[in-house]
Amino acid sequence: MRHPVLALSAILLAAATLAGQSRGSAADVEAALAAFWAADDARAAERAGEKLVAAGADFDLTWQRLKAGRRYAPQPTGARPWPTHVNGTLLDNIVEIPADYDPARRWPLRVELHGGVGRPEPRPGMTPARSLATTRIPGESQIHIRPRAWADLEWWRAVQVDNIANLVDAVKRTYNVDESRVYITGISDGGTGTLFFALRAATPWAACLSLNGHPVVLQNPDVGADQQLYATNVSNCPLYMVNGGRDPLYPADSVAPFVDLMRRAGASVEFHVHPEAVHNVDWWPEERPPYEKYLAAHPRVAHPERLTWETDRTDRYNRIRWLAIDRLGARPSDVALDDVNSVEWRGATRVVYDRERSSGRVDVVRTGNAFDARTRGVQEFTLLLSPDVVDFSHPIHVTVNGRAAFDGTVTKDVATLVKWAARDGDRTMLYGAELAVEVP
Repeated sequence: MRHPVLALSAILLAAATLAGQSRGSAADVEAALAAFWAADDARAAERAGEKLVAAGADFDLTWQRLKAGRRYAPQPTGARPWPTHVNGTLLDNIVEIPADYDPARRWPLRVELHGGVGRPEPRPGMTPARSLATTRIPGESQIHIRPRAWADLEWWRAVQVDNIANLVDAVKRTYNVDESRVYITGISDGGTGTLFFALRAATPWAACLSLNGHPVVLQNPDVGADQQLYATNVSNCPLYMVNGGRDPLYPADSVAPFVDLMRRAGASVEFHVHPEAVHNVDWWPEERPPYEKYLAAHPRVAHPERLTWETDRTDRYNRIRWLAIDRLGARPSDVALDDVNSVEWRGATRVVYDRERSSGRVDVVRTGNAFDARTRGVQEFTLLLSPDVVDFSHPIHVTVNGRAAFDGTVTKDVATLVKWAARDGDRTMLYGAELAVEVP
């Protein structure tokens, strides 16, 4: 893949020198920044970031450079193959760039998940990518990523979570993506997959749009959804759902109780029902205007004041934006946090998502430099502090379950800044410090 061409900035070089860096170290900083921007993936960017730290980069100047971002060069447009390897299997994904793409401005990006993921792996000689090129529903001028899935590589598997994250990261390194307008959507199994991402991996998305999907599919152990699901997690991604009243697979009246469940769990859900529709998208001409209006009205908030997240593991699925859960386990100070996990369905009260492993949850509210958290089943978590919303010249106050957990100043750290910038590839979501909080 081609990568953006970077230009050195004489003004910032001079500013670095004035900040106390020698000409040699300023040149080292520029070289490390160039390597950071040119990195093929997050790991390579992290390695370049380590060199940036070693060169003595100034925090404020580096933060300004990362917020401004790389300089993007012109790139090919149209539908282009973007193959990836997942567990040794080649996936023939497609990325489509609009004909009017201009690298000088930021573009919305839409990840579109197809249906029919129970089909077997394509045989050698087949050209399934062509079907991906022709099945997307029309939308506004934007960048489209259409990943590939099939049986045993469905959207709700860990390998697909990684595949889609890597695809989004790679596209952002080549094309000028508006990080506040990155959405995930899908049809049928793709709609169900969209709901899985809202439940397990919600950080990148401005909104999650499920068309003809059903949350109950993820309950079935035979589909292999990766580990346990928690309805309260969907409160971090605005949901837009569409179902047909005569859909023989997922009729709207069977989806409605689950919409109510997600609303009770704190999610913002807009639910559209087409009473005569079956399992297709013939309603798209009617649905497209409100769909596009919804997208325009829901840019992602990089640093929301309120977050909640629950997880049963800390090696993955443990982070939502500026909150990461690091260590699970009960504490005497644990508080009761409602587990919204039942619906009235087909004449009975039913548990939705079965749980075999213990989990932990953190609900936290930020007000200026003060963080008030309530926890259950968590021993330690991390707050990622952004200079966009935290004043580092004043103390940080953290209260957990009604008890003081931290009270003091925190120093901005270049290593933290470049580490998370490398992992997230996000100009709007930069962090100046990691604050590890132990639950009392």
